[in-house]
Amino acid sequence: MRRRIRLLSIKGGVGKSILSLLIANYLKEAEVPFIVEELDPIETIRVLSSNTLPIITYFSTSDFLYRRLKVNENKLKKQLEKYHWLISISDMFTGIDPNSEIIQFQNSITNVNLNVFLTDKTTMPRTIEYASKWNSPRILIVNFADDPKKIEEEFIDYVYGEGIFHKVYGIPFYSSFSELENSPIIRKIIKDLLDILIQI
Repeated sequence: MRRRIRLLSIKGGVGKSILSLLIANYLKEAEVPFIVEELDPIETIRVLSSNTLPIITYFSTSDFLYRRLKVNENKLKKQLEKYHWLISISDMFTGIDPNSEIIQFQNSITNVNLNVFLTDKTTMPRTIEYASKWNSPRILIVNFADDPKKIEEEFIDYVYGEGIFHKVYGIPFYSSFSELENSPIIRKIIKDLLDILIQI
């Protein structure tokens, strides 16, 4: 059964594309068949990976500039079938509506979707409100956290109390990509995400 990890945020610069790339590298290393669905108009993953990953793009930069965001289902299905994959990593564009045509199309391809919300502390309340509009399971990742353990404890109520999130993680600030890539914290989070995805 094919499954999707969908990375979401309400603002740019919180590490969504970087985490997508790190998950892709992790799956590549583990020899798990995957694809990356690039919805980010800047195509960060394609650029950072030097175009070495199986990536499909939904829209061109001009589609975003002129707001031509109509899903071409036939074209996308052909791209999706071009690769052998079990897991899709979807780097979504900022603030996408959970009821949009894009999400409906994705849900028609995979009915097992893990929604991962990235934020920093400044946009936390808006991210929680945004996440509550999406189907479960939902994961919250707070980037640039001074104390990741404290973040996880601080937001535990959103897991057990209000039940908005399945799990909450904090990620400290890293000064380089290689530091991020080799971080035991990041590798544990990615492993946990994949474990949750398999258990859904």
